[in-house]
Amino acid sequence: MQNSKSLGPHNSVEEQKAEQPAMNNDSISANSRIALLEQLASFGFSVDQYAECTIEQLQDLVRGAKWLHRTYDASADTSEVEDESDSESAHDIVSKKEHGMYFTEVDKKVLKSLLDSSGRVSSLSLSRKLEIPLTTVQRRRKRLESEFLEVSYSLRLDKLGWRKAQLLVSTEKGRTSSVGKELLNHDSITRVSKSIGEHTIDLHAESVFKNNKELLDVIEWVKSLEGVRDIVWTEPVEMVGKNGAIQYAIIDKFL
Repeated sequence: MQNSKSLGPHNSVEEQKAEQPAMNNDSISANSRIALLEQLASFGFSVDQYAECTIEQLQDLVRGAKWLHRTYDASADTSEVEDESDSESAHDIVSKKEHGMYFTEVDKKVLKSLLDSSGRVSSLSLSRKLEIPLTTVQRRRKRLESEFLEVSYSLRLDKLGWRKAQLLVSTEKGRTSSVGKELLNHDSITRVSKSIGEHTIDLHAESVFKNNKELLDVIEWVKSLEGVRDIVWTEPVEMVGKNGAIQYAIIDKFL
């Protein structure tokens, strides 16, 4: 009994010392588990089914996922080059690549999906939908958005009680450029562009306004500018619809 009592405090201290590293290890494992599950999610895995896996099992899964993505990515790029080589010489393909004028089949799939979503889709969702590696989607998307797509936000003016009109301006005495620059000095005019086609229309200007009086004031101001011969205006009142088929046709015809 005495030995048992004398050893009790000693054992208690050792147990406390042993428990401290164990707690630290649990903490490290928890952090590692979160990081590993996040990596699996980035590869498109549904992580819920792997929640009970050990750290070692998760590490094996991540290594396997990385290997698969690297292998699939490389094979996808290789197969694209082989397919393209059948229809066009390597010299022409390289030349178009160097000038950025080049769409692979993967590019076309990504482009169409981005157009369908108006850009409001994650690369991970695209990867799952198109069954293309995430790294490939991210790389292609970055190039396509920087070179071939216009992505921007604009206010829905009708929801804020504002309206928008197109001002079609006819100029004289070779003053088209100077009149265009002068138009941009007005607070209500958001953009101006030169135009060709109808010989009486030289400039298109977009104006935003709250009511008819504000629009009439802008029109009178434009008429007063030196070099302006005439002005007419038009206001869109209802969107009938959009037809994206021509965009897809252009993509399909483009190498």
